[in-house]
Amino acid sequence: MIVLAPPRQPIAPPAPAAKRGSPADRLRVAVTHPGAALTLCAVAGDVDGYTAEIFARRLGAALDLPAPLVAVDLSKVTFFGSAGLRALLHIRAELEGAGRSLCVLAGTPCVDRLLAVAAVEPPVRTVRDLAAAAALAARTS
Repeated sequence: MIVLAPPRQPIAPPAPAAKRGSPADRLRVAVTHPGAALTLCAVAGDVDGYTAEIFARRLGAALDLPAPLVAVDLSKVTFFGSAGLRALLHIRAELEGAGRSLCVLAGTPCVDRLLAVAAVEPPVRTVRDLAAAAALAARTS
């Protein structure tokens, strides 16, 4: 007979939504226009089903700016789930429909891993840093 001992530390249930903070507390997106050919969306925090709507809405603000290239900096993202990828692909489709393009500044394992396994066609264009995004913008304008 096998007897299971109770855990030494009780496992706490997940915090109720009210204690997790609002999506705006868990995700920050700053949209800037550093040059005529480039719009930069700098993202920090978790991009998941809880925050995807705010992520999509703030990326959508980049559609109002005229730059031919929108760079989404995900280098400070701590979690990137399928809801975030879906929003990113939706914005890319809207940009491409307007003759513009999107690139991603990746670099965190959670972003790189999802982009690698997602099998998105065509693949999401990634660049290593802002300088590479600016060079790409100069070539596309």
